[in-house]
Amino acid sequence: MLRMLEKFINIFEGLDRAYGTFVKGKSTGIKAEGRSSTVREPLTKQLWQDHLDGKYPSIGVMPLKDDGTCKWGAIDIDLPEFDYEDLLKTIRKLKLPLIMFRSKSGCAHVYMFMKDFTNAVQVQKVMKKFAAKLGLADKLDRTYPLQTEIDPKDTGSYLNLPYFNHEEGSRYAWNDEFEAASIEEFFEMYEKYAQDSLGEYLVDEKIPKKKEKAKNLEDLYIPCMKNCLKRNDNKIPGDIGRNDYLMHCFTWAKRAEKHAKEIPEFSNFDAKDLLKYFNKKSMESPLPEDEIEKTIFKSENTEYKYLCKRPNIQKDCDPTACRFHICGINKDEAEKLVRAEELFGTITEYTSEPPVFFDVVKVIKDSTDNLKQVRVEFTGSEIIDKKLYCNKLSDAGYFPPNALYQMKSDDFRQWQLQRLTKRNIEEAEEETQKKYQFESLIYDFVEKATVSLEKHNIQWGTCYLDQKQKTLEFRIKDLMDYLASKNDKTSVRKICFDLAKIMDAKRNRGDYTDKVSKKRVSCVTWKFAADSSKFAITINQTATKQLKNDKD
Repeated sequence: MLRMLEKFINIFEGLDRAYGTFVKGKSTGIKAEGRSSTVREPLTKQLWQDHLDGKYPSIGVMPLKDDGTCKWGAIDIDLPEFDYEDLLKTIRKLKLPLIMFRSKSGCAHVYMFMKDFTNAVQVQKVMKKFAAKLGLADKLDRTYPLQTEIDPKDTGSYLNLPYFNHEEGSRYAWNDEFEAASIEEFFEMYEKYAQDSLGEYLVDEKIPKKKEKAKNLEDLYIPCMKNCLKRNDNKIPGDIGRNDYLMHCFTWAKRAEKHAKEIPEFSNFDAKDLLKYFNKKSMESPLPEDEIEKTIFKSENTEYKYLCKRPNIQKDCDPTACRFHICGINKDEAEKLVRAEELFGTITEYTSEPPVFFDVVKVIKDSTDNLKQVRVEFTGSEIIDKKLYCNKLSDAGYFPPNALYQMKSDDFRQWQLQRLTKRNIEEAEEETQKKYQFESLIYDFVEKATVSLEKHNIQWGTCYLDQKQKTLEFRIKDLMDYLASKNDKTSVRKICFDLAKIMDAKRNRGDYTDKVSKKRVSCVTWKFAADSSKFAITINQTATKQLKNDKD
């Protein structure tokens, strides 16, 4: 058992100063509902063991360490109706070093493991390349590591780990037969697929750089074309949106034309010939040539552009590789492909009252339009309103990329609400809670007003301690006068509400005996259970005798 624990820790270790937790609540269908929290403490061996034993809370690990390295990357796919068995077949068909796990939501986490800690920029880049190869670039929920650098005040984003209750749980790796793998079988898969380095995946396959001659036409295909063809047995599927795809490829043909002339077989081809050749050879259902003339070639004056944002093209998109391809997109086109959703990390809610939200977002770093990650504090209204959100960033000296400004306000709100369902929770200290603050206010008033053991002194603004019932009483007028002296303009209605709900105080119609007139005087007070550790009692002669008698 100890050897199993040590192996598991060695595979999934990450940030060593914080971790995530999940405690199950109610369930909706197959999806486990509960509370997720971030704990700013080291992850102990006992917590790792409890996770494997199925004892809540289950744990999550932030892959990114303070030095900008990580040991694993993952693609989080949260699509209940998705064909995960087919995805696993595609992973093995493309010979990608990935292991797919069933997540607690019943969907999938696709991991890549390194044997040693590796630069997070490289890991993130490779995971996005793999997503494009798998046709998932438009379906990603999250790609880990979400961040490639981390502020000392932040913890980064965590992913819930597999093998919670490793013997009977539902968070397991799928083996090649799409069956649940035991943790021992997972260890064998890890040994098979874990990487020593990522060098081979960072070299874009057969992509000619500037001044480099292509050996065949396939060398000139841009990454999205290559990814789609390789995944689909060298044919573009018929349901991909044929006309859109051919319009996209005609832009490629125009850019590839002069380079294709250096290949003997295509030396006499112009852009139209190249597209017709691609249509006939690579489309599963080629478009008739007369239709190509009527649709794709309908206007010689049209400025053809890549249709990278069309869903059936976007899913294979690898903008980083395309940016450096001889026929690929340029810098300006690459910037337009940055989706606003890619700018965000994880929202953290600090559970003070009212709560405070911290968001990790990429902003413009310098005049080169490079991006950097920042962590900014937001109120509840600011976190879901695009205008308020952008204003908060700008006021702090952080300027959002155009992708964020171009996002529609309604889309931004829906996106943020979706992110909030997966936010990290950081429990606030007791002092930040409304109950603590209000109780402190009341006992501060009690201390300033003084406490008497004789009820008639309440007429002079003191508080009365009923020793038998162990309750404190005071007049609301005296409390409001105290608040006014502190320039606190809270309404009496709000104070009475908080007394009832927070202090469990009761309005009491009582009376006391006036020491001078000896008459009973009506007195309305508020009464609540007294915490004697929070106030001192003012003792006079009569009270002293009473205390002595009580003691006897």
